Formats: sequence, structure tokens, C-alpha cells
Amino acid sequence: MKALTLNLLLCCSCLMPAAAASDAPDWKQESLHDIPYRMLKMDFPFRVDYNHEVREELHSYLRTGRRETEKMLGRSVMYFPIFEHYLQQRNLPKMLKYIPLLESRLKPGIESAAGAAGLWQFMPATGKGFGLRIDEWSDERKDPYRSTEAAVRYLSRLYRQFGEWSLVLAAYNCGPGRVQRALDKTGCDNFWDIAHHLPRQTRAYLPRIIATMYVAEQYQKHHLKPRFRAYQRKSFSVFRVHRELDLEEIAYHCDMSVNTLLAWNPGYLATYIPERDKPHYLILPDHALSRFQKYIIKESRRPGEDYAIAVLKAREKQLESHKS
Repeated sequence: MKALTLNLLLCCSCLMPAAAASDAPDWKQESLHDIPYRMLKMDFPFRVDYNHEVREELHSYLRTGRRETEKMLGRSVMYFPIFEHYLQQRNLPKMLKYIPLLESRLKPGIESAAGAAGLWQFMPATGKGFGLRIDEWSDERKDPYRSTEAAVRYLSRLYRQFGEWSLVLAAYNCGPGRVQRALDKTGCDNFWDIAHHLPRQTRAYLPRIIATMYVAEQYQKHHLKPRFRAYQRKSFSVFRVHRELDLEEIAYHCDMSVNTLLAWNPGYLATYIPERDKPHYLILPDHALSRFQKYIIKESRRPGEDYAIAVLKAREKQLESHKS
């Protein structure tokens, strides 16, 4: 006798205010003194140095990689509400939601040459250490909800260890052991004073995250316009499902293609997901909800099966008006 339990977790109305329409100028023509002034007004969770490395990263975002920056900003409407939800649960700085912009450009299916994967770019060992399942059916590093749950737990643990956010970010990049050894060698207590003892990639990491946070907050000042795909503008709902999932059947009953359903749920590597001790997350666009509910009602009436269906919680808007 199986039980099917569905809890509505989160609904997002994915709308982002458009940037002011204007022809994009050469970013070098911007008055350079405005950038550090804007940075001073931003709520960074660590000390910021506006140095050569930061300027080089800004050059990449605002000039040479301008089109990709606009695509990345378009993807943010799907994922920022998720990041903010879990960061708020742990009382972590809201600006940490920009880490995945740097790590993955907000592409949940991306994998690095070193084996890191997902929005937060977890290595397999780290992901499994925080309870993420990686097998032939799914890779929860690519699941926006599971990976974000793991990321905020990891960030919380690093902050308890180091107590300073620039060190936390360095440890997130190269591991806490290397950061601790650098602190022990120097007797210092901040990133900028231990950077020369860290790997080259980590030395560049904080300037890169500073530039990323600046662009995400101030893109309108540089005439950047988020570029959306059609589905990124759609609101969606997330369910916690306590049974096996047949994505082909769900797609059929929701009048969606399997590929579309998998695009909404990038953590699934197969169309059939077996029942597990932990529930699955299922993301559906709101236009499919009525069909999905009819499917659930039909399933609950199948002969020989006893399904328990939890009452859906009242829908709650989770997406505020974002500047980025």
C-alpha cells in the first residue's frame, strides 16, 4: 500500500523589471569614479577593495561578455527567489545569492572539467557530504532546491569556522583546510592579507565575486537588459513528492513534452525516479497545475491503491521586485 503526499512548497511569479531602454555605450566611457562610489553604497558582507583585478572582471561582464551577462541576468528570475528563501531561513546575507552567478552563470546542468556540477558547483564528495544524491537516476547537485539547501548549510558551517565572509568565500572555492593553513602561517584574519598563500584561482575569486555582485545590483546603470527565454517568464510551483516519479506519465497528463518537464527539473537524469527515503522535488509551470491536480485525483482512485494526498498549502508569492 503506497502513500502519495504532495506539499506545495513555493510559487514564483517570475517577473523582473526591465532595464531602461538605451543603446549600450562602451563601458569605458562611463565615469570611472561612479563605480567605486556605487560600491560604497552597496551592502557587501565583507570588506571590498576596488583594485585592478576587480576592474578586469568588470570589463569582462560589461564589455567583452556583455551579451552573456544579459542572458545570465535573465536566468536569475527563476533562481533568486529560491536562493533568498533558503538564505533567509539560515539568516545569511542576502548578497550570497550572487555566488551561483559566478560559479555557474545560473546554468543548473553545467559541469566543470574538475567534476563540479550544478548552480553552486559542488564537487561529488562535497555534495554527498551534505546529503545530495548522485546516481543513475538523479544528480541533486543540479536540483535548484536540493543544491541550495546544501549550499546554505555549507556556508553556515564555514561561517561558524571562520567568522568572516571573505574567508568563507575563499574556503568555498578552495576548501577550508587551505584557508586555515594560510591563516595559521600569517596570523592574519582577512582574505586580502592571506591571499598570497592561497591558490591562484582563489586569489582571483574574491575580486570576481565583488564584480559579480556589483553587476547584479547595478546592471541598469550600465544599460544592460536581461534577456529572457519564454519559459523563464512563467510562474511556477514546487511540490514535495513522497513516492516514485514517472516523468513521462506526468508530462503526458500535464500536456507537456518530457524534455520540457526535464528542463524544469534539471536534477533528474532519467524519466523514472524510484521511491526514496527522502521526498523528491517536482517543479511545474503554473499552467500545468490544474492538469496535474486532475492526474493526482485520478491516481488516488486507482483500484487496489490507497493514496494519501496532503491538502495543498495556500499559495504564497515568494518573488519580490528585484533589481537583479
